[in-house]
Amino acid sequence: MFAKAFRVKSNTAIKGSDRRKLRADVTAAFSTLGTDQVSELVPGKEELNIVKLYAHRGDAVTVYVSGGNPILFELEKNLYPTVYTLWSYPDLLPTFTTWPLVLEKLVGGADLMLPGLVVPPAGLPQVQKGDLCAIVLVGNRAPVAIGVAAMSTSEMLTSGLKGRGFSVLHTYQDYLWWVPCLFLFYRELRGWREHGAWIQK
Repeated sequence: MFAKAFRVKSNTAIKGSDRRKLRADVTAAFSTLGTDQVSELVPGKEELNIVKLYAHRGDAVTVYVSGGNPILFELEKNLYPTVYTLWSYPDLLPTFTTWPLVLEKLVGGADLMLPGLVVPPAGLPQVQKGDLCAIVLVGNRAPVAIGVAAMSTSEMLTSGLKGRGFSVLHTYQDYLWWVPCLFLFYRELRGWREHGAWIQK
């Protein structure tokens, strides 16, 4: 979804009522998070922005940015964590493993095909079609992608691990992942202007 550049429609600071609603939405979407973890993810007083954008295919997406880092995004009223959030909460979603060479394909916009899965000794996590899942690389617990299961675990095994396994929504090093650099640029730009160092040619 974010393999190509997106167009930002608006960027505004979140209101108190919207912040409380976001906390409630996070609690409903991710029941494994405790109250303290939700408060940590959606802080009470720290900088939190709502960025509305259009992905390259025209999808309207709302991104929640805390301290310059994108933490959540909303698409068609569904809430998704970013890889930044999964790095802090690596057990938030069922996790599937792939090979490092596959990551480049995912960053380029490809879905994760079942032949690319690495089956651990304990077997694959049990998921249903449509479940949100995290994708990690062999030897590293840090999630590198977020996707929606295209079939259940039992269907994956019945297929002989052939076909499309996950519709990938967001990855490490895609355009959403680079949002912190965008926020840093605008902060610096604002600072230059405020201090008279911005020169328009």
